[in-house]
Amino acid sequence: MSAETTADTPMNLAPLQDFDAYVPLRVAVLTRLKQAILDGVLKPGELLSENRIATQLSVSRTPVREALRVLEQENLVTMLPGRKVIVSVPSAEDIDEIYDIRFIVESEALRRITPDRTDLIERLEACIARQEAALERRDTRALREINTEFHMIFVSVLNNRRLRQFIDSVYDSITRFRLYSLEDPKWAEHGSQEHRRLVELLKAGDTDGAVAMLREHLDSARNIVTKMFN
Repeated sequence: MSAETTADTPMNLAPLQDFDAYVPLRVAVLTRLKQAILDGVLKPGELLSENRIATQLSVSRTPVREALRVLEQENLVTMLPGRKVIVSVPSAEDIDEIYDIRFIVESEALRRITPDRTDLIERLEACIARQEAALERRDTRALREINTEFHMIFVSVLNNRRLRQFIDSVYDSITRFRLYSLEDPKWAEHGSQEHRRLVELLKAGDTDGAVAMLREHLDSARNIVTKMFN
């Protein structure tokens, strides 16, 4: 994935008409820009122009500037010398940290899912069925959303409010990396197969096997994203 996008590249941002009138303009602009980054409309390394964003969204530069400051704090954009702003390009350290966090949290959750948790297992199997249908349609956005739901079912087992707040704090990075990995069609299909295998291991009560499968699954995704940017 290239970081060579210039200011001449059209950004194709969706207009703000779908926001209710009571939503502050700065919030609407922030939401639109963040969604464009998380959906891959704005690519890593893409140069962001306050003027062009303001023109495309039919707003002044002030709410755009405010939105970019928030996005910088959330590590979604990077400020460069000369007052240039780009969509952040993940470093190898960024990627390693996010996938390490995911394994620590999700592996502990897997250890708490026993074969008698049929409610959870049925929800996981429903996700897999929907994921396979999305693969048939080649619907990357749906795949990402279903993939997120699948893994968040694990986290819900921990029933820890503070942990959920922490996961929420890194959710945007998890979402970005998931989108980038699923752009690889071979991985999207293979990852779905690994999801099915993981659920089979849980149903069989093979917790160690499920944790090992999770490790392999996350390491494969980590390697795909790392190769894209490093």
